[in-house]
Amino acid sequence: MKAHEPDAGLTSEQDDIDVLRGHLGMPVLPYLDFSAQRARAQALARWPLFAELAAEPRR
Repeated sequence: MKAHEPDAGLTSEQDDIDVLRGHLGMPVLPYLDFSAQRARAQALARWPLFAELAAEPRR
């Protein structure tokens, strides 16, 4: 998929960022949702069992 083609699974924020990147000729960079990363870290700290499960290798 080219950087300027919208993906049906993308959020509007990701679409807007991809459109801006294409318009400005910027390289494709990964989209990082910092609020989701912070919420995950808080959840792992709040519920130790989730942290243990997250640390196990995937099967």
